[in-house]
Amino acid sequence: MTRLKLRYVNEYRDRHGKVRRYFRRPRQRAIPLPGLPGSIEFMAAYQAALAIVAPPPPSPKHVIAGSLAAVTSGYFRSADYANLSPSSQRSYRVALKPILEAHGHRLVRELPPEAARHIVEAIGAARPGMANLTRSVLSKVMTYAIESGIRTNNPFAGLKRYRLGTYHTWTDAEIAQFERRWPLGTRERLAFALLLYTGQRGGDVAKMLRADIVDGRIRVSQDKVRKGVIHELMIPIHPALARALQAGPVVGMTHIITDTRGRPLRSLTDLIEAAVKRAGLPPRCVAHGLRKAALRRLAEHGSTTKEIAAVSGHRSLSEIERYTARADQAGLARSAIAKLPDDGSY
Repeated sequence: MTRLKLRYVNEYRDRHGKVRRYFRRPRQRAIPLPGLPGSIEFMAAYQAALAIVAPPPPSPKHVIAGSLAAVTSGYFRSADYANLSPSSQRSYRVALKPILEAHGHRLVRELPPEAARHIVEAIGAARPGMANLTRSVLSKVMTYAIESGIRTNNPFAGLKRYRLGTYHTWTDAEIAQFERRWPLGTRERLAFALLLYTGQRGGDVAKMLRADIVDGRIRVSQDKVRKGVIHELMIPIHPALARALQAGPVVGMTHIITDTRGRPLRSLTDLIEAAVKRAGLPPRCVAHGLRKAALRRLAEHGSTTKEIAAVSGHRSLSEIERYTARADQAGLARSAIAKLPDDGSY
């Protein structure tokens, strides 16, 4: 019988002979896991434990009071940081790590606007997206410093954001070419179908569990939402997605899409990137472009803004319009004109 192996899960037999299981990361408290491994009850508790982000380590004694390292450590304990989603917390830490390594010893009160601009522009020369994230995160750290009485102004607040390109929306021809190269039953086709027929972000697709499939629908827990509140959606399973799910591959007992050994997929983006290259498609065809293609196709087939938002999870009209900007203009215009009444006037 195959034994289910999950990271951070330990088990022991208590003095009454009962097997007990718990989740425990290094230097964290243990969290009991109810039920049998692989059961819905057990996996729900396991996923909840995985989502808990470890609190930041206490500041070392040698960190200088008022330094960027000390102020950042304080920000990590603030309500503003605690209210972020786990994925945003990880992104903030990734953005701040090289900054703290290079400038953590510097006093926050002495940081001039010229130095703030240099920090952001040094990143923006090669990675404008990361520069925008770094600017935003450091601006929040400076706001925390102002609230703490360490500074009176925010040297990052006035810096302009880099203009970024938009993700390419896959065309129907590109979608068909991918499907010809990757037939049903391949991992690449399953990942592709999950992205295209749920309209979700790659990170949310990678987290989908088999237990999330209920009554012909798939439960989606969106991570990227305001104030860190998980936004749950129930998406009906399209017949094309149902065929992909049935064809598999089925590896592992928990996640829908896994690596070849049944472990949660580390990067859906990398899987699609490699599959796109082998399918002879241009590099512009990335995983997030399938989310845009999904919403484009919904718009082209007459879905209302509210209907599209019910699938995508967007909360603003402007976001829906941005994602569906590549909807078939000619087809939509034809449909719109056809709705005008003809009164027979000349």
